[in-house]
Amino acid sequence: MAGPAGRSPDEEALLQKAMRVLPGGVLGGYYAPQELAFVVREARGPRLHDFSGREYVDYILGSGPLVLGHAHPAVVAAVEGQLRKGTTYFQLSEPTLNLAEEICRAVPCAEQVRFCGSGSEATFTVPGPPSRATKIWS
Repeated sequence: MAGPAGRSPDEEALLQKAMRVLPGGVLGGYYAPQELAFVVREARGPRLHDFSGREYVDYILGSGPLVLGHAHPAVVAAVEGQLRKGTTYFQLSEPTLNLAEEICRAVPCAEQVRFCGSGSEATFTVPGPPSRATKIWS
């Protein structure tokens, strides 16, 4: 028996769980009317599929980073290849150095880069103002 808007019982249960564990039952600030809410089961290319078997065109694509679409074969192959080599070493690695070099090349004012796990970590690692500037403001 389907729930509201033709929802499957599984999807209805997931939406109820979302209401219990997430503010407003959503991940961010976007609130769809309850009759339009759905839970993504999987995605391929530009299409999302929900737990009720419906298909949607994903115009958001992760707010930009998924320009190749969901589960693009080249991206999946690259991620699988790296997973076999290990993840999150918190040590130097060739892919990390290559990415840092590419960022420095692409951003002329970036002489060096620092990779951080969060915005808070990035804020804490920014060097303070030079001592002369500090004296002006103290």
